[in-house]
Amino acid sequence: MSVNIYDVARKAGVSSATVSRVLNDRPHVRENTKKRVMDTINEMNYTPNALARKLSTGNTLNIGFLIPDIENPFFSHLLRGLTNAAEQYGYNIFLYGTDDSVEKEHRFFSSVKAERLSGIIVIPVDANNLETCKRLLDFEKAHVPVVLIDRGLKNCRLDGVFSEDFNGSVAAVECLLKEGHRRIAAIKGPENSRPGNERWQGYLAALDKWGIEPEARYVAQGNFHQERAYELMHELMEQPEPPTAIFSSNNMTSLGCLRYLSERGMRLGQDISMIGFDDMEFLKYTGINLSVVDRDIYSMGWNAIELLAKRLQNSEDVVDGCRQEIFMPTRLLLRGSEKWKGSKKP
Repeated sequence: MSVNIYDVARKAGVSSATVSRVLNDRPHVRENTKKRVMDTINEMNYTPNALARKLSTGNTLNIGFLIPDIENPFFSHLLRGLTNAAEQYGYNIFLYGTDDSVEKEHRFFSSVKAERLSGIIVIPVDANNLETCKRLLDFEKAHVPVVLIDRGLKNCRLDGVFSEDFNGSVAAVECLLKEGHRRIAAIKGPENSRPGNERWQGYLAALDKWGIEPEARYVAQGNFHQERAYELMHELMEQPEPPTAIFSSNNMTSLGCLRYLSERGMRLGQDISMIGFDDMEFLKYTGINLSVVDRDIYSMGWNAIELLAKRLQNSEDVVDGCRQEIFMPTRLLLRGSEKWKGSKKP
């Protein structure tokens, strides 16, 4: 039976991160701890084959993190979790932005070998893109493990860390329904995005549970960007019977909505209700109390590194069917913007 880094860590009474630091001759490990780990490694005949393979081929423990929008604060929270976890394992994180462009994403894939990356953490641009799937599976065959985060891929399964987007959306829309709203607008995310689709399906499920048919005039196709949401708010709010509540599919969409409402002097929780997806810490300094579907973004980043570390440190290659997917729970943070002065509880 093969021995992995977690077996060594258990027997030595240390964390797997400490074993990794000893193997990589990293600082901040006490001499007696280092000796205990090395003695355990020798006793268990542990050979970090995957790690040795990286070093023998001249690769460093550099991890590429590919994100679609470097301006979105959601991704900076992810990056903090990633970098803090990576430091524990002795990995270096290199950030690459795609600007939600499949072409830029594929150009990055073409440069992975030249960049001497040991692994990749990817937020894919298009969940339906077959070429993206092929490229990522090719990396795994070449012993460059891949972990998806936040957004999945429809046509191939890889290790990944995601959130319970569907459940979060159901909770948000049901909250608005309980406040008495029946004209609830949804600004959707991209149709080629897993979170966009899951949140849209959650909206539909909540309405269906309450026996309410969705109305096309209250549904707008967004793209997870602020400017598009701002434009859509004009269309939604300037019709004869505007919505009384807004469900926003992500944080940048929420910013576009808030900009429109501010320009019109409309007060959250009084003139209109709104619940967004993902918290934005800086809003508390502006006096805007936006109710949101929240999730532990930092832990999503940390867990992605943990998954990648398992692939890098295990001696056996990944086989289909042995993938691991982690789904992070969501929670509803109510701050008053879900209220409505015209509310009549059913």
